[in-house]
Amino acid sequence: MKKTFILTLAVLAAALFAVVGSGCLSADAEPGDAVDQKPAGIESAIIYTEGDSVMAQIGVIIYGTHSQSVDNENITVNISGNNINVTVPVVNTDVVNTKDLGFETVTVVLGQKDQFKDGEYSVIVNGEENAGKFGFEFDDGKMYSYRSGPVENLTVSVEGNNITVDALIAIGSGVNKIDKENITVSNGFNGNNVYEIGIPLKIPDGPATMDMRWGEEKFTIGQTDKLADGTYRVSVNGIAVSFTMTNGVFNAIQ
Repeated sequence: MKKTFILTLAVLAAALFAVVGSGCLSADAEPGDAVDQKPAGIESAIIYTEGDSVMAQIGVIIYGTHSQSVDNENITVNISGNNINVTVPVVNTDVVNTKDLGFETVTVVLGQKDQFKDGEYSVIVNGEENAGKFGFEFDDGKMYSYRSGPVENLTVSVEGNNITVDALIAIGSGVNKIDKENITVSNGFNGNNVYEIGIPLKIPDGPATMDMRWGEEKFTIGQTDKLADGTYRVSVNGIAVSFTMTNGVFNAIQ
């Protein structure tokens, strides 16, 4: 089962404005009142076990740190087959909304270990736009979680006629590994000249060592003689590099 582990900065920004901009405060709202509730923007989800429970530590993006907060009392979890749908709402509690960003962390019980048979599970936080970003697997009773690999370095260059991308991924503990079977790549550049790549890590549940390891993944994303003039962007796990094409000549943007 292919999983997408991509959270581009553009999508993240759009989610932020959807969280705040789509729900306006009423003109007669009083400071301190919970006057609006919307799905939160999600920055991360770390999945692990604690005793007999499968847990998710979810990083929530707060827009306007003095006027918005997580509505902890209305967090919900619903298991449907191999999909676990989690709703984490935020509320605007003041008519004054600052423009700064903050983060809150919430811990959610996804279920009990004996509820999950061997197989892959997708944790969908606040709607289908997050489908596939977070997940876990049970294999012979042992749990493995998936998350985007941190990008240590990202370069785009030309080799002959090929445009290539090199991504250096921080793997971390010696028990972690790049989940090569579930790396995802775009079917070419999209309408905004963006090419997206998702490189997930597969992380066994339990204690991890403190050593740090890195892994390199390389991709061919196009040919110089087939790209029109313009500016292009390659995003790997939300980290992007750009380049331009002018009359078939490649130029990386520093």
